[in-house]
Amino acid sequence: MGHQADQNQTGVDTPGGEARAAGRPLMASMTVAELPRLDGLWAPVWLQDGGRMVWGNRAALELWNAASLADFQAREFGRQPEGGPQAEGESATGRWTFYPKGRPVTAWVRRSGMALPDGRLGTLHEAQLAAPLGDPDHGGTDTEALDRERAMLQSLIDSMPDIVFFKDVNGTYLKVNRAMLDYAGRPPLGLTDHRLFDAETAVRRRRTDQIAMQKGFSRSEEWFVHPDGRRVLMETAKAVCLDRSGKMLGVVGIARDITERRQTEKQLLRQHALLQGIIDTIPDAVFFKDRDGVLRKANRAFASWTGRPLEQLIGLGSHEIWPHEMADGIRAGDASVYAEDQPRRNEESIPLPDGGRIWVEILKAPIRDAGNELLGLVGVGRDITLRKATEDDLRRSEAEKDHLAHHDALTGLPNRRLLFDRLDMALARSRRSGRSLALLFIDLDGFKAVNDRMGHDCGDEVLRIAAARIAGCLRRSDTVARVGGDEFTIILEDVSSAADAGGVAAKIVEAVALPIPVQGPVQTNTAVIGASVGIALSPADGSDARSLLVAADGAMYRAKQAGRGTHIFYKDIPRRNPD
Repeated sequence: MGHQADQNQTGVDTPGGEARAAGRPLMASMTVAELPRLDGLWAPVWLQDGGRMVWGNRAALELWNAASLADFQAREFGRQPEGGPQAEGESATGRWTFYPKGRPVTAWVRRSGMALPDGRLGTLHEAQLAAPLGDPDHGGTDTEALDRERAMLQSLIDSMPDIVFFKDVNGTYLKVNRAMLDYAGRPPLGLTDHRLFDAETAVRRRRTDQIAMQKGFSRSEEWFVHPDGRRVLMETAKAVCLDRSGKMLGVVGIARDITERRQTEKQLLRQHALLQGIIDTIPDAVFFKDRDGVLRKANRAFASWTGRPLEQLIGLGSHEIWPHEMADGIRAGDASVYAEDQPRRNEESIPLPDGGRIWVEILKAPIRDAGNELLGLVGVGRDITLRKATEDDLRRSEAEKDHLAHHDALTGLPNRRLLFDRLDMALARSRRSGRSLALLFIDLDGFKAVNDRMGHDCGDEVLRIAAARIAGCLRRSDTVARVGGDEFTIILEDVSSAADAGGVAAKIVEAVALPIPVQGPVQTNTAVIGASVGIALSPADGSDARSLLVAADGAMYRAKQAGRGTHIFYKDIPRRNPD
């Protein structure tokens, strides 16, 4: 190590007398600009760039016999020893001998790779002296420096609220802090646990000492009666203590009173059990999810929807619980709750384990802690399958009532009331478009004789078949209505000419005249009827619904008088000359 320090080659692990150190040293995580903070550190620290010193603290200047930092930086220290760090953060440790003021001083030196301001790799040195240096500026001695270090260490551990102690391999207390004195109730130095505590406690504590010495570490919890009479629970961590040669010195331990923490944990567990018991009695599904969508709490009702034990659901996301498409919808709904930052209600159908489905109404709301930090969302779900079925029944009932109010019960065709509604709308459209509209009035010929001969049941069947035949002659946009016993009315919109309406009437007459097979109580009979059709055109024959219906009705009676089984336009009826 040049003219100021030599490396001791005894007991080394790598070329250059250095052993690789595990982990990243704390100082190596600093930057060059931060190193001056270590100027008051007792341990020597210096940064070297090849054979040039970049920086050193006061302890390093003393170790290297440098009068000042400038003197330190001006010196040439030769090449770096082999086996040093090859990358930033990498470190190696070796035993070196220094000669401050000509006296040999042994130290363990950790060398760590550290980035220089220009990006090159420098070497940070941290020396731990086997014996402290004297303080010549203040007339101190090595013993005084050691005493100061011990006093500082004692003050440090005395300031800790946790119990700190050191015991030798035989279990004798050699070093404790003030918290340990309060815990033991008397000075424990030079005593063992068998002199301080009851036999059972002493045996347990000695057992954990031996575990720490065998395995390197031990952790335990034990109840202890404090000198003031309180029963306290202590958590103790112990670690083996070795000197630099690897010889076991004993164990160092830290103990903490965790009575209050354990009581708080028990109280939280009781509150958790109470809360779980309460929400499990709720028939509605209750659940809580964190911000990542992970289920953190739920009740038995929620679990019953999935068919899985509640314990298996906690910690799962939506895609692990529900079908993929449904889970996508759930995540989108959760996102809306967070985006709007307010409760959100929705209805959805969910699959059951038995293959069925139920309708549920779910209310989700964001939940925050006392500091207004968003924790996630809470949800309450209710099975509304029965309610939905009732609503569907009511809607069907209302639809059926509406249908009966506007349709003929026998044929299912619109009745007179609905006819007038549709005719008014059709006339309004006709006036706006300027296109003609035709109204056909149909009376079945010979129906009364069929009804009297075959009976009313057969007569109803003939009416249904005749109505279907009439409807089959029309467009989907046309309307046919039953306005009387055997009377029907048809609205034809967008009629180009009277001939178009006449063609439709002719088709109806032909279709109705076909024989109708009717199943009687004993045998199948055949009914033969006909149709007389009157046609009125708007606006020529009437501009409103009632006048147009009167005109079509009059034309129908004229068709009957003309021999039945035909159609006549209202405009073709001869008018009487005025007297």
